[in-house]
Amino acid sequence: MIEVTAAVIRENGKFLICQRAKGKNCELLWEFPGGKIEAGETAEQCIVRECQEELGVTLEVERELTDIVYTYPDRTVHLHFFITQIIGGQLQRKEHNAFAWITPDKIPQYEFCPADAEMLQKCIVDLG
Repeated sequence: MIEVTAAVIRENGKFLICQRAKGKNCELLWEFPGGKIEAGETAEQCIVRECQEELGVTLEVERELTDIVYTYPDRTVHLHFFITQIIGGQLQRKEHNAFAWITPDKIPQYEFCPADAEMLQKCIVDLG
């Protein structure tokens, strides 16, 4: 099982979603940014590092929202979702195809990676 984190970055009633790059797993599907927890790293440290690397922003972690275990055909992930906010840096598209700030009512307009979609079904009321 792969331990992974994801950031639900909130700002002004919206949250940030990112479109995965072509050629990656779940290519061109939408997700919450994050990545694999490295040895000796807490989940909170991981999400801060990953968003600095992928998006050029520094996050403040408010709390863990939920966690999901999802089995893809080639791997199983244990995904920890954190409610966060940007406290520094400038949002940049370094690894993703696109990003968007959306309100919860816009979720049906986007096709999400399966694990992210499962979290949204479970926690939609907590995102606003």
